[in-house]
Amino acid sequence: MFADAHVELPRGIGTRSPEEVAEAVIRAIQRNRAELEVAPVGLRLGASFAGLAPEFAARASRLMGGDRIASDLAAGQTEKR
Repeated sequence: MFADAHVELPRGIGTRSPEEVAEAVIRAIQRNRAELEVAPVGLRLGASFAGLAPEFAARASRLMGGDRIASDLAAGQTEKR
């Protein structure tokens, strides 16, 4: 999604390839798991932190450029709508 939209994420924020997601889905099906986590550790930690301190996490996201990333992503995805 980010690559298709030509959006550069901040350093340390990783993504997973379609192949990695597919492998995780196959493992979840084979192990009869209802849920799976595919996101990199940094994103999972950020999501957990946001659940504990949403206002602080939102402020940190804005300071790290979250608003710009969201705008760039939306602009880069317009032809897919």
